[in-house]
Amino acid sequence: MTYIGIDFSLNSPAFCVFSNSKFSWFSLTRTEKKFDSFVKSKDKPFFVLSELPEFELCFLEKKTLPENYSEKERVKIDYFLELVEFFWGHIEKHITEKQTYIALEGLSFASNGNALIDISMATALLRERIVRKIGSQNFYVYSPTSVKKFAFKGNAKKDELYLSLIEKKIPETNFSALTKVLSENKENWITPSKSVNKPLDDIIDSTWICLNLFEEKNSLLENHEINLTPGELKRKKSK
Repeated sequence: MTYIGIDFSLNSPAFCVFSNSKFSWFSLTRTEKKFDSFVKSKDKPFFVLSELPEFELCFLEKKTLPENYSEKERVKIDYFLELVEFFWGHIEKHITEKQTYIALEGLSFASNGNALIDISMATALLRERIVRKIGSQNFYVYSPTSVKKFAFKGNAKKDELYLSLIEKKIPETNFSALTKVLSENKENWITPSKSVNKPLDDIIDSTWICLNLFEEKNSLLENHEINLTPGELKRKKSK
């Protein structure tokens, strides 16, 4: 079986795949900058992750929107289609199993106004492709709070999700490809303000979504010997 967790956004969507005891990660960055500018610092996530075979980092050009309202809306829908087609194309390559489950984090209503409308429209395009490919019965949507609660606690911050993931161990898989690099670089990749360097925050979110999906479908806590995160311990004790 194949499990895919998606953290979707307009500027830096990411997904995590678990299939045949192997994890892999994908990150897409929408930017005006060139790829070289992201990998010039060898201690930053873009350079470090680009050197690892489990990670694929891609980039799309971020275009300036016109001022005219109607023209702007036409350009935006063209961009949404380009973004979703590109992102979905990379997801679809991993759907080789007869049984594939995909989970997506639901919309955050912390966004407001046009930002919420834009992400809603783009997400709808992605959901349509998912359902057409694997069927609605294999598609899951988790609220942002429930994913955080699974990982650590319902109001967990980015740095807490990062640190909690380091403690996660899944034997007989390559999951340590992520946790090892997170552990080795935590002093540099978690900022003094407790935020997490791009694109790691999105990769981490997609990983927790994938793990949440895997547990839901396979009773992860009962059938696999893994170290439990604080969120998992709380939930297990409450059962």
